[in-house]
Amino acid sequence: MPEESMGANIARSALIIVDMQNDFLHPDGSFGYIAQQHPEAMIDMPFLVGTIPHVMRLATAFRSAGRPVIYVVHVLKRDYSDAAFPFWRLGLQPGTGNRTHCVEGTWGAEIVDELKPHEGEHVVIKKGFGAFSETALDTILRNAGVTSCVVAGVTTCVCVSNTVRGGVEHNYRMILVSDAVAEVSRDTHEGELKTMSRIFADVKTTDEVVEILGAR
Repeated sequence: MPEESMGANIARSALIIVDMQNDFLHPDGSFGYIAQQHPEAMIDMPFLVGTIPHVMRLATAFRSAGRPVIYVVHVLKRDYSDAAFPFWRLGLQPGTGNRTHCVEGTWGAEIVDELKPHEGEHVVIKKGFGAFSETALDTILRNAGVTSCVVAGVTTCVCVSNTVRGGVEHNYRMILVSDAVAEVSRDTHEGELKTMSRIFADVKTTDEVVEILGAR
C-alpha cells in the first residue's frame, strides 16, 4: 500500500467546526460571564476569541475548494435532562438563576455572527463532548465521500479533543488546526496538541491547511 494513502487526503476532506457559539466566545456568553465574575477560574477569553478569524479563513478556503463545511454545536434542554456530560461539575444547575449554557432557543446557543453557516451546510447538534457520539456526523461524512476531517473550534481539551478521538475511532484521518482551536488555558491547550500530534492527528496551522487545500 502506498505510504501516502495512510495519511489525510485533503481532496476528500471536510471542515468540522466545533462549538463556535456565543456561550463559549462572546463576552456576554456564559464563559465570558464566568471570566468576568470569577477571575479565579482563569478563563482566557482573548485566546478563545482569537480562533474566530482563523476558522473564518478555513471556512472560506473549504467553500472555495468545493469541500464540505460542517458545524457541530452543543444544544441542551433548559433543565439539562438530555445532557450527555457531567454538567454539575461545571456548576450548571437546572433552575438556578438566569445564567444558562448552550440552552436551546437562547442567544448563547447560537453560532457567533462571524461564522454563520451558509445555506445548505449541515449543523449537527450534540448533547455531549464528542461530535461523533450519538449524532448523524458519521453518516453525513460518508454520504459526502469524506475520508479526512479537518477540525477547528473550542475547546481544545474537551469537545475538540473528543471529536478528534471519535473520528479516529470511525477510521477517519484527522487534521487538527493548531491556531484555529483554543482552550480556557494556554498551557493545557499546548499539552493537548502534543497528545494529538503523538497519536491522533496531523497538527497543522491554518496557513498550512489553506496551502495544501489550494494545491490539491
